[in-house]
Amino acid sequence: MNIDQSTTMNRRLAGLARLVRLLCILLALLQLGYFLLAWVFVESSQVGPVAVSFWPRGLAVGAVAGLAPALRWSGLACALPALLLLGYALWRLDLMLRACARGQMFARRTVGHLKAFAAGLLGTLVLTIVEPALRALVWKVGFGDSGRSVDVGVASEELTLVLICALFFLLASMMHEARRIAEDNEGFV
Repeated sequence: MNIDQSTTMNRRLAGLARLVRLLCILLALLQLGYFLLAWVFVESSQVGPVAVSFWPRGLAVGAVAGLAPALRWSGLACALPALLLLGYALWRLDLMLRACARGQMFARRTVGHLKAFAAGLLGTLVLTIVEPALRALVWKVGFGDSGRSVDVGVASEELTLVLICALFFLLASMMHEARRIAEDNEGFV
């Protein structure tokens, strides 16, 4: 590969990294918006002929609007760690993409960012699955509200996400090994 081809490939990678970073920002804003619309601004909205409602996992449509303020805010507090961990994971992905755009694809720090992103995403998934049961437990023990049922389940999309996280860990291990081999080869030249 000559220098012109390498420069062209680096520009393409930098452009792709910018696009993915933009998508990460969009995802973070959408998740924050959904969180706020599900827990804080719970009234249904009318967008033309379509009624729009947002509700937390494990609760029925409109259930949050009927909750006492203490139950609503404690439910929000139970759901907040998953949102914060997702924000952390997306931040680490952004750091990794910035490093890749600078040409530091196999640097130790870049591999660390990829591993932290995958771990954060996996942690977010676990917290999202556990959150309805935790919320029900807090409501029952802390507020004596035992009348609500708990719906806990795993969707096929979440199982696919576990596979994707495992793939990211594999890619990070491959990147780490490529860096190690490159360092070993530098000693021979």
